Amino acid sequence: MMKRMLLMLSTVGILSGCAGEQMDVVKLDYMPEQWNVGDLYANQMDADSETWSTAILGACTGEPLTQIEGDVTVFNSYAVNRKVMISDYDPSSYKLVTFLKGKENYTICYDGDYSNMKLGKIDELPDFLDLSAGIEVPNVPKMKAGTKEEEEVAEQSDPSEYLGMPINLFKDTMVHLTSPLNGAIALTVGDQDGIFPISTIEPYNAQMGTAKIALGYNDKLEAAHFYFETTNGTTSIQPFLVWDEKDSAHVPIQFEGLKVERVLQTDTLEPGVKTPLYIFSYMKNGKRVKEEVSLTYTKGEFATNESIKESTEAGLIANPSVPRGPFFFLHKKPLDVEATLNYPDTLRAAGTDMSDLMNAFKEAEPVDRAGEVGDYPFLTIIDGWKGQEFQLSFKKRSKKVDVYVTDETRNQTFKLSSAGAETFFSYFPDLNE
Repeated sequence: MMKRMLLMLSTVGILSGCAGEQMDVVKLDYMPEQWNVGDLYANQMDADSETWSTAILGACTGEPLTQIEGDVTVFNSYAVNRKVMISDYDPSSYKLVTFLKGKENYTICYDGDYSNMKLGKIDELPDFLDLSAGIEVPNVPKMKAGTKEEEEVAEQSDPSEYLGMPINLFKDTMVHLTSPLNGAIALTVGDQDGIFPISTIEPYNAQMGTAKIALGYNDKLEAAHFYFETTNGTTSIQPFLVWDEKDSAHVPIQFEGLKVERVLQTDTLEPGVKTPLYIFSYMKNGKRVKEEVSLTYTKGEFATNESIKESTEAGLIANPSVPRGPFFFLHKKPLDVEATLNYPDTLRAAGTDMSDLMNAFKEAEPVDRAGEVGDYPFLTIIDGWKGQEFQLSFKKRSKKVDVYVTDETRNQTFKLSSAGAETFFSYFPDLNE
């Protein structure tokens, strides 16, 4: 008798525990089939690249870091953008992610929401990365003088002219520059601000490697030019520009009888330190004058919780890449098809405030069976980078219609309450009850 009573009490306890267990209806997750994945440095993508989107979308979603200490190895950068699946939805959401390794594994992300990139930490680098193709990047810019042999090769390169006019390189002006992860390099000549060939530094530019930079001169225009060459051999000639307050633009400047001396005395550009690079000697008002050309490196800043909050509160996110959600859609076909769905094959929940509809879903109860599928068998929620798809079904009663949603990934059906069903139909007035 005692054993039977204990068994009954145990059974009641188990059943009570099950009855009290809550099951979340809305469980948003990354949906790889909704995204295109692009490699910034590859002309062709792997056939399985769509499956990489989960790792890319999930990057930088934790606590943001402010800096990485020490040198790092930078791997590929990938961009994801949402496919144009529904005509009544702006799919302009995109995300750019760079993977890198230092003392730990990191990701740097840009999604257009904020002016600063986000830096995050990850446990492991994804399997799709080619770890043999990493580029070592220093903590601050590194510089060293080029050789005479390199200058002779540059002199014979294809872009040794500008706008059809020859550019003669000055001897002993070539330098090698290896950029850090991010930041900016400002150039000054005397008291004027100019533009250095590498002025803005971004993590996804790391594949450029170490650049070769030298100075050239056009005798006819009396204008200086930069010679610029990347690690892969891509070369270009860029005019030497300075800021003109009157025109509010960078403009070319003349240096009559220009002579150049390289005066670089350091192998790094330390943050905030004005570093002499060249001495310009030229004729001005009939006299020869000298001016120093200097570089100043400013270390880049990554987004913090404070800066994100300030940007949001100040309304500085004018064109966010991730449309504010959530959005609810009913559709006749799955969203992983090639063709874009148009009205009336897809219906979008009316209005801009989805809170009541979301609450109707969150308050739905798990049930054992679904209703009958109608003209719109699919319901999809899209909220930022994530989403969730349900099978939609109904059961008509004498005075109302019950609404069911089935999450097929969990093989679980939920029934909206009577009030929730009324809310649902109020958001989809085109849906024939």
